[in-house]
Amino acid sequence: MPLVLRLNPGEKIIINGVVIENTGGLAMLAIRNRGNILRQKDILQLEEAATPAMRVYYTLQCVYLFPDEAKVYSDALRQFLTDFELAAPTSKPLIDALRQRLDKGELYPGLKDAKRLIKFEWDLLGTTTERARQLLLGSDGPKKRGKMAEQVPEESEVD
Repeated sequence: MPLVLRLNPGEKIIINGVVIENTGGLAMLAIRNRGNILRQKDILQLEEAATPAMRVYYTLQCVYLFPDEAKVYSDALRQFLTDFELAAPTSKPLIDALRQRLDKGELYPGLKDAKRLIKFEWDLLGTTTERARQLLLGSDGPKKRGKMAEQVPEESEVD
């Protein structure tokens, strides 16, 4: 069964490292084979990776999207995970889960675990960046989401 994606006008996705932007009206895409896909709301730009957990997410995203560069990004990712665990020892269960995903090659589910790490960091520090908030809430723009825009989801709600 194909994966069907709905792209709003101006929305972007990345499929196997290729950025695709909908320049017209509403578009529906059917992906009929396996590919590494990230929607705009889940894409983190380098300049947005402003916290240690967001650097973990960004680097894992690069491993996932650019398999030809995976070795370089994987080494950096493992170092970021080690540094995070040393700085916040209570993150060990999250870090271990992420490492297990990496060892199994489960990169997309690993991105979900990396979002949990961003949530952990938020809870630990009591603050975060606006982009981290959007990433956790599944929003890529300034649209209003009522009270939800001021809250962070519980761990079970993190995509």
